[in-house]
Amino acid sequence: MQSIYRIMWAITLAAFLSAQALAPTAQQQFNVALSYSPPYVYPGSIVQLYITIISAQSMSNVYVDINSPFKVLTGSTVQIQQISGGVPATVVAVVQVPLDARPGYYTIKVTAYTLMRAAESSIDIEVLPFDFSALVVPRITAYLPGQPVQLPVFLINPTADYLKARVSINGSAVLQYLNSSLSCDAVIPPRSNSTCFLSFMLPGWLKPGFYNATLSVSFSSLSGYAGSVTFVKSIQLPVISGVDVNIMASPTQPVVIGSPTLISIVIYQGSAAPLQNVTIRVLNGDGVRILGNSVFTIPLLTQIQLPVQLIITKYGGIKIPVEICHYSICTVKYAELFIPSPGVTVNAVFNPPQGYPGSVVQSTFIIATNYTMSNVGVEIRAPFKALTSPSILLPLLAPQSPATINVVFEIPKEVRPGIYPINITVAGAMYTFYYEVLKPEFNVVVTFNPPVAYPGAVVSGNLVVTSPFNAKDLDILLSTPMSLLSPTGYRLPYLPQGQPYAAYVVLQVPEETPPGKYPLTVSVNGVNYTFYVNVGAPNVVIQNVIVTPPRELEGTPMAQVALQVLNTGPVVARNVTIVLLNSTIGRQSYVLDYLPPGSPVTLTYYVNTSKLPPGRYNVVAMASWNGGVYLANGPLDVAKKDVFKITHKVYNVAPGSTAVLVINITNLGPDEAKNLRVSFTPSQVFELHASNIADVATASVRVLGDLAPGASVSTAFLLDVSDKTVPGVYTITLVATWNQTGVFMPGVQYINIPIEVRSGVDMFIVIPLVLTALLIITGIVIALRRKRRG
Repeated sequence: MQSIYRIMWAITLAAFLSAQALAPTAQQQFNVALSYSPPYVYPGSIVQLYITIISAQSMSNVYVDINSPFKVLTGSTVQIQQISGGVPATVVAVVQVPLDARPGYYTIKVTAYTLMRAAESSIDIEVLPFDFSALVVPRITAYLPGQPVQLPVFLINPTADYLKARVSINGSAVLQYLNSSLSCDAVIPPRSNSTCFLSFMLPGWLKPGFYNATLSVSFSSLSGYAGSVTFVKSIQLPVISGVDVNIMASPTQPVVIGSPTLISIVIYQGSAAPLQNVTIRVLNGDGVRILGNSVFTIPLLTQIQLPVQLIITKYGGIKIPVEICHYSICTVKYAELFIPSPGVTVNAVFNPPQGYPGSVVQSTFIIATNYTMSNVGVEIRAPFKALTSPSILLPLLAPQSPATINVVFEIPKEVRPGIYPINITVAGAMYTFYYEVLKPEFNVVVTFNPPVAYPGAVVSGNLVVTSPFNAKDLDILLSTPMSLLSPTGYRLPYLPQGQPYAAYVVLQVPEETPPGKYPLTVSVNGVNYTFYVNVGAPNVVIQNVIVTPPRELEGTPMAQVALQVLNTGPVVARNVTIVLLNSTIGRQSYVLDYLPPGSPVTLTYYVNTSKLPPGRYNVVAMASWNGGVYLANGPLDVAKKDVFKITHKVYNVAPGSTAVLVINITNLGPDEAKNLRVSFTPSQVFELHASNIADVATASVRVLGDLAPGASVSTAFLLDVSDKTVPGVYTITLVATWNQTGVFMPGVQYINIPIEVRSGVDMFIVIPLVLTALLIITGIVIALRRKRRG
């Protein structure tokens, strides 16, 4: 029995497998998608492949193979144990692009398969051109001619493999230093960097400038899969000036010809970069013989002071040769000394170094000798007045002990500017010095208040005089074409140097002075300094002429006019009269005694417009002041007023009765009458008929709406006639008000209607008229109530 079951199971399994093999392939296929990052690929790049597999049915034991022209670092063959139906599965593989890959497109193919099924996908990856010189960064500084150089070269490895780098340098400014190589090697870790150092020397003959050099670089993979590449990079080596130093010498003791003397030589750098490995040798020269050690070695020269013992064998200018070597470059500099010949030297110092007529000068003469002298006569002569003795006898004058003589001179006031000699005679020998006398330019300042005056104004000024020297007997005089109210001059016996002298100046500007600049001359000891008083003129303008309302109906009694008056000038305007040239009601002119600049004033007038016919008018204002007139105008429009023709009929007018007044209104004017209203004016004879107190207010007014030119409208009033009225003719007054387009004020017309009161009433006539009047009034009231509710 069990064997039968086994046979049946085998037959069933074989049938199932056969059915699977013969089933439609569309239900058993699955899809493979391939993408990569980064989007831009260069030689040496690491590329990540994203492989996505999706199947409509669950699958197990799915294998993924990658066929790539590049090295697959991870994921060359991947096994996925289970993929759920309809759920995508993604695996990642990493590919290394070798350094020697040429630009172009490369195809990567991916195959996914199971025992029974397979799918594949491919993608083209573009390898872009790459500048390998960006992976090499030399750290260049400024160099000196003849200097050994150790140039750091920064190397970058973009791959996932260890790279071996070799860098070589060559160029016209590159020499081999000792036995060192002109190349360097380095091993660069993956995705990292390293540094190697190039050792070379710069030729000593180089001049300052930039010199081209070439770096030859090769990158090679230690494992081999990253490939290798060789390229060059051009660089520039900046060379600055070579041995550039400043040198000076000074004796530390009195120099005795032929005797050992100690000299201090100071050397400091003269270029931007300090010198390294410097050797200094003090050499023998003309009139100079070096004693003892004269060679000095300095690792870094910025500034140094060297004591040197030597013998000087001549007088005059001495040049001490000093050899300075920097590496292999040597140059000779000279430290100069001056050894005066035996005799007397005289120097002079003047305080102040330049003088003025009337000033005092202190002269200091320094007399020195290189041998001992006795009874030395000194005499000083100058074209100035000597305030101290100019002749002196020196009993002893020895070396290292110079004599100092002070003489004070006063420069006379009449001395003209120029250069004057001062002679000093020492032991029969004359020495000449020169002293400059300057033009006495005093510092004179005058400030005025106000800075801009007007005719008739009083101007105050502040006068300040400062002398550049100690001045004596100063005469200060003032002159001007205007009236000078303050003193015209001052005399100062003494004015110290730099100490200001101040005085007040008061001027009166004449009344009729035209605008302009008027001088004030200040003379200080005959030297003139001119300042100017600015006399300005006011300028009055009428900025605005505003008519309110700007458009009115004919017959309106008046309009308001507002003027804005402003002084735009720099000074005050006085006695300003502003007149309205049109016919006015009330005040026609204003007088402003004082109108300061920039302060507007508003004035109000009332123009009589009651008799103006329709048309456009100008309201003209005139401002006048001392020196000017200004006219301005503003528009005024007078519109033609609508005129109404009134016809009326009156019924049942008897004492104690209710009369009916029917009026007809026709617009004879040129414009449409807007919102026409007719109001009843009560009298002692006639009163409005109203059924209750609440209707009294509405019964007296008729709102007739808009009435076009030539159109007519009718309305009626119920009037209660007083029972005490005596028969006769009585007049009632109706008031018509309306608006016209463009006119701010409403139009008004008074309507006088004569009514004759008779005795007796005709009921056949009254009753229909009363009913008609009531219907008209009721309609008007209902319309008014609806309008108010709306």
